[in-house]
Amino acid sequence: MLPSVALAAEPPKILGHWVPVQFVSATLGTSDALPPSTKPVYTTDPASAWSYDFDAQDGAAFSGKSKGPSGKSRYVVGVFRQDGKSFVMSTTNGNAAGEMEGDRIELCWTDNIPDFIGASCTVYKRQ
Repeated sequence: MLPSVALAAEPPKILGHWVPVQFVSATLGTSDALPPSTKPVYTTDPASAWSYDFDAQDGAAFSGKSKGPSGKSRYVVGVFRQDGKSFVMSTTNGNAAGEMEGDRIELCWTDNIPDFIGASCTVYKRQ
């Protein structure tokens, strides 16, 4: 009898330009991308979310740039999990976990840097 081997799902192609269509966030403190705050700030405007341009992918690994509402860009790297739809990402400021289905991504971030904390969840659509 041969042992059964679970095969990993083929990761989807994440390449392209992704724009926010739904957004919610909570932030507190001072960062280089948002106005400073001394009380928690809650936001639901998709125009306040970052967009993404993923321009490289090698199997489950991918990279690109994120761009904030202020126009500031950051490099981002990520990898898909074995299920072929869930993924994790990282920048110099924070970490995210998401799930991709077709031309839709749901992505949740946390930032924890000196003088700033934040959490957000965004739904993106590929353009």
